[in-house]
Amino acid sequence: MIELIQIVRRIGARLSGHEIVGAFDYYRNPHQRTAWGGPFNGQAARQALFRSILAKIQLCAIVETGTYLGTTTDFLAATGLPVFTIEADPYNFGFSRARFWYRHNVRLLRGDSRKNLRRLLDGPLGRLSGGFVFFYLDAHWNDDLPLAEELDLVFNRCSAAVVMIDDFQVPFDAGYGYDNYGPGKALVPSYIASTVSAHGLQAFYPSTHSVDESGARRGCVVLANNPSVVATLSSLPLLGNVGSVQGN
Repeated sequence: MIELIQIVRRIGARLSGHEIVGAFDYYRNPHQRTAWGGPFNGQAARQALFRSILAKIQLCAIVETGTYLGTTTDFLAATGLPVFTIEADPYNFGFSRARFWYRHNVRLLRGDSRKNLRRLLDGPLGRLSGGFVFFYLDAHWNDDLPLAEELDLVFNRCSAAVVMIDDFQVPFDAGYGYDNYGPGKALVPSYIASTVSAHGLQAFYPSTHSVDESGARRGCVVLANNPSVVATLSSLPLLGNVGSVQGN
């Protein structure tokens, strides 16, 4: 117990207010460490999809927006790759700060996802070479929807990007849930249509039918414009674009 108190004090020295509460709750409430039933909303097919991307594409780093309590972050960090994860909520930041205190390949950033993405892309990520960067965009949780700006930042600055967006409508499978914050703020294909066109992106959706998925059954889309990445994504059985899937 004395050692635990010392650890929390060291973590708390870098935190304040709700962040400290979050850090304490990491130790006081271990059941919170598996949010949403597991990584990627507890969805086994989504986890398998990520593993297939990892196996086929030479990733050099992973970026996550919307750390929440770090369940998916932990899964991503198990790859051994550098993981940069961004969280705006003070409580969630404190919880995750405690969680990843000893994980040296995880860098947790506090604040707005757009500002931190810009810093990363102009800084550490801009200096990486020899591989592709996987972006998991999951910072959409209120009516301040950063997704469109996040996508522009990523594809303006990183030609080697592979982007997965959580909570996105799968247009041919109504069994997958998605976020809808009102007119013009629903995570549907039309919301990103201008970005897809501007950057020449290819959009891929899960080929696993929602009834065969586990967990929360939230939809997603994977975006890329690098020719070799697009070719690889096209070959993955767990992915398909709208046309090919509808045609089956």
